Amino acid sequence: MAEHIKHGGPELYVQLCLLFNSMIRHTFVPDDFGLGIIIPLLKAKHGDSSKLDMYRGITLSPVLAKLFELLLLHIYEDQL
Repeated sequence: MAEHIKHGGPELYVQLCLLFNSMIRHTFVPDDFGLGIIIPLLKAKHGDSSKLDMYRGITLSPVLAKLFELLLLHIYEDQL
């Protein structure tokens, strides 16, 4: 969870740095970073909740995957 990373302290930050540097160096990203949980959300609170077109899906991605994506964006933002 995000709270674990937020309050993990310097020891966790060092380990995440080593992990992310290794992933970049070896050009490897775990398959689980691409997985997510799709949650249906009702578009309008006053709509007909029995109709499928009244929902939109959002994907909850792993927190470490989001953090790694932000890191890559920061590193390569000039080239993207």
